[in-house]
Amino acid sequence: MPRHLHFWGVRGSMPVGGAETARYGGHTPCITVDGGGRSHIVLDAGTGIHQFQKTLPDPGPAGWDFHILFTHFHLDHIIGLPFFKPLFDARNRFTFYGYPYGGMPVNEVIHGILAPPWFPVALADVPATQTFVALTGEPLSIAGIDIQPDQLEHPQGVAAFRLTGPDRSVVLATDYERGVSIHLDARLDRLASGVDVLIHDAQYTPEEYVAEHKGWGHSTWEMAVEAATSAGAKELILMSHDPDRSDGGVDSIVEAARQSGFPIRAAFEGLSLDI
Repeated sequence: MPRHLHFWGVRGSMPVGGAETARYGGHTPCITVDGGGRSHIVLDAGTGIHQFQKTLPDPGPAGWDFHILFTHFHLDHIIGLPFFKPLFDARNRFTFYGYPYGGMPVNEVIHGILAPPWFPVALADVPATQTFVALTGEPLSIAGIDIQPDQLEHPQGVAAFRLTGPDRSVVLATDYERGVSIHLDARLDRLASGVDVLIHDAQYTPEEYVAEHKGWGHSTWEMAVEAATSAGAKELILMSHDPDRSDGGVDSIVEAARQSGFPIRAAFEGLSLDI
């Protein structure tokens, strides 16, 4: 039986609202994988996690097992966590995964956002059970999904993940700037080699990147196509849409990218894939 990967937030940098972004959505990154049974795999906890929680039924006495993997700890990828209601339910269990940053383990980093005066409740005081796992690059197996993490190029670093389910493989490489390091580009090419779906950062157009965004930690659609081609991916999904980009602007990027002949679409809230 295939598992389902679902996009709840696909916007980069900050959440946005309004009619011009309603089709692709304005929530910041959150992707989930149905782990089967009581398990849920969550990739990043941007504001999209609020949409995810609306779909969760009452777990009953046994509670839920949430496995939350962070690509990195910039605000747009963790801002939804303090408002995730299952954290405040003692029946639930959370395992948080992330690469240490600057000598700080993942528990200290997360404590930095769930703490007064930035949030009225400290992480140590929420009733759900919490476990913290430092990523090292070693493979993981969570609820029947094989997960291979690796580190790529972004200010303060970023993790990419390859997820292999019963039917297909997916690589998430959001908030990644291709072309800064040949070594790290090759690392992604290896991680995504032959993958069925590559989800890749494409926040900027080539013109925007050259004009003012080089070194900001994000890619263009051209870089995303290059990554997918180099890795031999079967399909490319563009993600991390710029907060100032309208739905029509995202459409234009997809249209331009498809001139490459590569199978391409843009991530949107509600998109679901079998893996």
